[in-house]
Amino acid sequence: MLPLFIFILGLCIGSFLNVAIFRVHDGISVAKGRSRCQTCEEPITARDLIPVLSFFILRGRCRKCKNVISWQYPLVEFSTGLLFLLFYLKFEQGGIDLLTLVRDWIFLGFLIVIFVYDFRHLFILDRFTVPAMIVAIILNLWISPVPALSLISGAIILGSFFYLQFVISNGTWVGGGDVRMGALIGLMLGLSQGLVALFIAYLLGAIIGVILLLSKRAGRKTPIAFGTFLAVGTIVILFFGDVPLQLYLSLFV
Repeated sequence: MLPLFIFILGLCIGSFLNVAIFRVHDGISVAKGRSRCQTCEEPITARDLIPVLSFFILRGRCRKCKNVISWQYPLVEFSTGLLFLLFYLKFEQGGIDLLTLVRDWIFLGFLIVIFVYDFRHLFILDRFTVPAMIVAIILNLWISPVPALSLISGAIILGSFFYLQFVISNGTWVGGGDVRMGALIGLMLGLSQGLVALFIAYLLGAIIGVILLLSKRAGRKTPIAFGTFLAVGTIVILFFGDVPLQLYLSLFV
């Protein structure tokens, strides 16, 4: 029963993350006011706010105006629930302690928001990354899963990596949000794991980029939401730890 509760908890948190993503973009307070249809602005009743389930009961349309509801809602809710469950199962099997599990859940919340917002709007907001950096510093120094020196050096080196690209390209290769995202990855994972997360992000970006080019869905100048790949790489390392690095090094030993 507990895994089911964790999954449902993740669904509910995913619902809140959706609210944050939409409201921040629209300049609306996240904490105040009822949820409304984005088309007719009709307040949404409690029965239509059940994560995932309400979307399919309504067949993906507003109960009043019948306008299509974004698939972002169920996808973010389900993905958050699944990730929360997977990290809990890792804890249950002794892979991490309780404090680290809670830390990882908090990190997941920030990373999912960054992933979705950058995917939709091609922008990594300081409103997400700066609070995430502060939380990452506090939690990692408190729980101490990563040495403080690794956190500081990771933030400086990964942030500087993107900053140099930003300066050299005059902001055409990466944006300022990527610089802060690099620092955030360092503060979440430390230097060594942060570098592996960066490698995974570039590998995924290259694969997806080639697929888009070959399918003619994108051109060479089409902007890519690289923050999404950075978020995925960070989540992968949060879950698997040093395993990807060890697998990579084993290829040369």
